[in-house]
Amino acid sequence: MKKIILIAVIGLLAGFSYGQLGFGIKGAITMSKLSTDIKDYDEALKAGYQLGAFVRLGKKLHLQPEAYFTAKTGKLSFDYTQVDPNNPNGTITSSVEQQISLKTIDVPILIGFQVAKLPTLKIRVQAGPVASIVVNKKFNVSFNDVDQPDDSSPILKDDFSNVNWAAQFGAGIDFLFLTADIRYEMGLNNIYKAPENATEDPTMKNNLFFVSVGWKIL
Repeated sequence: MKKIILIAVIGLLAGFSYGQLGFGIKGAITMSKLSTDIKDYDEALKAGYQLGAFVRLGKKLHLQPEAYFTAKTGKLSFDYTQVDPNNPNGTITSSVEQQISLKTIDVPILIGFQVAKLPTLKIRVQAGPVASIVVNKKFNVSFNDVDQPDDSSPILKDDFSNVNWAAQFGAGIDFLFLTADIRYEMGLNNIYKAPENATEDPTMKNNLFFVSVGWKIL
């Protein structure tokens, strides 16, 4: 059975690569959003970037594995109300902001299709799964714009998963030796694991929108 699967994979790759093999480097500006079902939390878009490379196997129908370094940032905010220590009958409301920054190695495996071909321009669509490996985490929390220790928040950076999954889809163009893409990346798994003593088990997913420009070396 293993031999049959191996032969099938080799045959598939040979079918894509027959006639054309391409390679290039790329960079992107990203906008990421940490989405959650926690009540009273506000979500915000944050800018980031990508740097990496891609391989393209095939012509009209093609397979495109990629690998790149990505900086993703999610921001959540909420209002926290507590009893005023100077007035037992009063309350104090603080503005709390939590920001998690993830540095990841992302590996998409995309299948694409060329939908139009002009003399110097090709238009294509692509989609596929993405594996995201977290290599660095940074967590900031502030109360009324004053930075606080990381452990002052119920949501800690160590509670975020180190391996995540997503799906990408979008469109792109090839112009001479340049390539450009616009894509949306939808998080598939819950990237936050609540501690054992937590009273809630919230869901958090990291969604990403980005525009990239690349240079086809081959």
